[in-house]
Amino acid sequence: MAMAVMMMNCGGDNTKDADSSNDSVLILDAAVNDSVPMSLPVVGNRQLQTIGKVVAERYADLAFETALPIEQVLVRNGQQVRCGQVIAKLDQFKLRNAIQQQERAIEQVQLQIEQARLEMQDVIISQGYDPDKDASIPDDVRHNADVKSGYALTKNQLASAQIQLAAARHELRTGVLTAPFDGVIANVSVQAHQLAQVGQIVCRVIASGDMAVEFRVMEADLAHYQIGTAVTVVPVADKSQRFEATVSQINPIVDEQGAVTIRAHLTDVSTLFDGMNVEVILEVKS
Repeated sequence: MAMAVMMMNCGGDNTKDADSSNDSVLILDAAVNDSVPMSLPVVGNRQLQTIGKVVAERYADLAFETALPIEQVLVRNGQQVRCGQVIAKLDQFKLRNAIQQQERAIEQVQLQIEQARLEMQDVIISQGYDPDKDASIPDDVRHNADVKSGYALTKNQLASAQIQLAAARHELRTGVLTAPFDGVIANVSVQAHQLAQVGQIVCRVIASGDMAVEFRVMEADLAHYQIGTAVTVVPVADKSQRFEATVSQINPIVDEQGAVTIRAHLTDVSTLFDGMNVEVILEVKS
């Protein structure tokens, strides 16, 4: 009888070990296979854990609108910047020279307009009308005078030159990139004396304090997450750190794996970077 008891005890131990081994395999598969839902098993029936990533909630990718040599790049990756701080500049001489050329072109057109106006008055007088009495001049007579004198053409030239001047001034303004808000610099991709490519990203400015963690939970666990729910965030690289976050968005779509994407706003981002892998822990009330 004592032998039977011993056999039962041994059999019970073997069953427990086999169950533990299966649990370990399931957790490993969930961590490495994207097709498996991201939610991890309930730990001690007290916590829900899932894997997520830190994301910047507000950022700006800065780029030049004109293909000119880059005169200066005044920032580096990781540098803190203030709103309005200069990030980079294009060749300012060429941009200012373009404005001066357009200003001179406008002055010349204005002289041509004045000359054409005098010629237009001569044409009107030759038709027997007083150019100072607009109401008495027939429309066809005025139109013919405009065409013959070139007055209408020079007015169009002036309008075109003014548009080009406005464009040159715009290029001067956009030839200096500034920080749109307080933040940190990332992804600097150019350096001084390179030729800027239109639309090429010079760098990214990530707004200070506007960070969140994005993660997925199984549809069955969704009832535990609501707007305002507090979660704990633990960096995978340093599990000694703890950060608090509050659920701010729940995407109302269940994906092919039966999971829902949730975003939680972080209250402290002093040592967190955009793209960091983290564990997201939710304390479940029993």
